[in-house]
Amino acid sequence: MKIVIAPSKTMKYQKVPFVGSEPLFQEETQYLTNILKQYNDEQLCQLMKISYKQATQVYQYFHEEQTAHPALAFYQGTVFKQLELASYMNHQDYLSEHLCILDAYYGVLKYNTLITPYRLDMTMKPDHINLYDYWYTPLYQYFEQVDFIISLASKEFSNMLRHPHIYFIDFIINDHGKMKRNAMIIKKARGQMLNQMILNEIKTLDELKTLNIDGFTYQPDYNQEGTLAFVKNM
Repeated sequence: MKIVIAPSKTMKYQKVPFVGSEPLFQEETQYLTNILKQYNDEQLCQLMKISYKQATQVYQYFHEEQTAHPALAFYQGTVFKQLELASYMNHQDYLSEHLCILDAYYGVLKYNTLITPYRLDMTMKPDHINLYDYWYTPLYQYFEQVDFIISLASKEFSNMLRHPHIYFIDFIINDHGKMKRNAMIIKKARGQMLNQMILNEIKTLDELKTLNIDGFTYQPDYNQEGTLAFVKNM
């Protein structure tokens, strides 16, 4: 089993004593780095659809030495803010075996992969490269022998995967009979589910289905093909 999550654009290192590891796909990442180094500030603005100030910072990412940090302790998006990193020291074997962060720049990150800032996402096309095509073979080979995948990633990053057994988690609010989905609540619930999976070292679908995620519980009547529905009644 693998659990996959998406990265976040916001990054700020939290001091957690994870022992770092080298990126899995160094050649592929270096190839992208060489391309991005050829872009000036204005070209980065256009490629990444960001402000000139942000582009200047991104330019520095690729032209000045940056300090690398373990991935799980570096991202600061909503999903990652739900994680109790200080409680994970006794769960590092589980993290290493089961958790993957899907990424446009690095392909796949383990929890302790050492990374530097970059700001690349799957919608961008550096030198006209379709990043889904670029990462297709490395990711297919990486996940080929995995029995099943639990996706807590956004569609943008889940679409990197080609695997016969992927289960997407659908967080649904039952508001007096009206079934609703809220993007921010979903992000938070994804992080909370991941946190519980790590702390309880969840390894099977049956174990996963027993979790209560801030009131979201498994309700199979709402499952669709390839999804596991967790519903919260309001």
